[in-house]
Amino acid sequence: MNLSAEMSEFIEVGKKNKDKLYELDYVRFIACLAVMIVHITATGITDYIHGSFPHLVMLLINRSLKFTTPIFIFLSGVTSFYSYRQKEFKYFSFLKRRLTKVLVAYLLWCVIYYRAYIKIGYYTWDINFFITRVFQGTMSYHLYFVIIIVQMYVVGPLLYYILRNTDKKVTVLIVAAVITLLSAEFIRYELSDRLFLKYVVFYMLGIYVTLERALFLSFVKRHKIHVVAGYLITGLAYTVVSYYDMSISTYVWFFFSASSVFFVYYVGLVMKEVFSKYYSFIKLFGQSSYYIYLMHPLVLTVMILYAENNGILSVTKRLILYSATVMPVTIISCLLFTAARNNIKKKKRAKIAEAAS
Repeated sequence: MNLSAEMSEFIEVGKKNKDKLYELDYVRFIACLAVMIVHITATGITDYIHGSFPHLVMLLINRSLKFTTPIFIFLSGVTSFYSYRQKEFKYFSFLKRRLTKVLVAYLLWCVIYYRAYIKIGYYTWDINFFITRVFQGTMSYHLYFVIIIVQMYVVGPLLYYILRNTDKKVTVLIVAAVITLLSAEFIRYELSDRLFLKYVVFYMLGIYVTLERALFLSFVKRHKIHVVAGYLITGLAYTVVSYYDMSISTYVWFFFSASSVFFVYYVGLVMKEVFSKYYSFIKLFGQSSYYIYLMHPLVLTVMILYAENNGILSVTKRLILYSATVMPVTIISCLLFTAARNNIKKKKRAKIAEAAS
């Protein structure tokens, strides 16, 4: 390789690094920790005496972090289309790449959950039952998310086309917000929580970031006080309506979720500056996030059974047990797997490069 070619490659890599949305890895880190905490604290909400101080603490923590699905969908909207700013979009190649990435791991973990739940005694062997659960996303309580994401990938290119080719992007987002809110409130049937319309605005907001990142960043930074206040107020409101089981809970959830997207993104921007020296770890964590999401409920289920079989009746002791095992075991396992996978890929690329030279 001559000097000019080396310089061109260096400049190209520099451009890519400059364009890279480093804050997304921090946002993904936050969302990934949050989803584990939400599932762990659910025990405190159901098992502590309603209205007791521990119950209120668990409810506040749980509801304040219950932004995970909208955040993950928002992140998917960004990452799905950000690379197409500089290359041609091809629907079927896009669909193949995105679905393969999501569904291979999903199918593997459906098998793992099915085998584990048969062993535990939750399920019995039935191939029709297995297939139905896979398609519905009901093999475990958290797998509904994969069904939503698959729908988003199918309709996402149309949403991308609409936003890319309009000068009224904010108006389109407002319309999408109304559709999302009305769908969440009024579309009610079995498994309706898997309908993409109930989350579509968050995916479209992610697409918007790919098209208008400078405007989005400017808005978040300029209105950071309002962003933080909006999250705190709606988070408290969501806790209150959940406590009293109020009929307006869907509306409050929507505004809390929307506020959380801006808030968590802002926190990601702050973390990018403050914790930049830890980025290599955060990046690895982000690469592991899907596996962490898929795995942690199984570890939690095992620990719940352990507590039951060993007569651990104290809710507080169970919460400590779950926190001390579920998060470390899941995170360490998934990070080691991702690191090993990355190392294998790196060696393969090195061999290909060596052969090419």
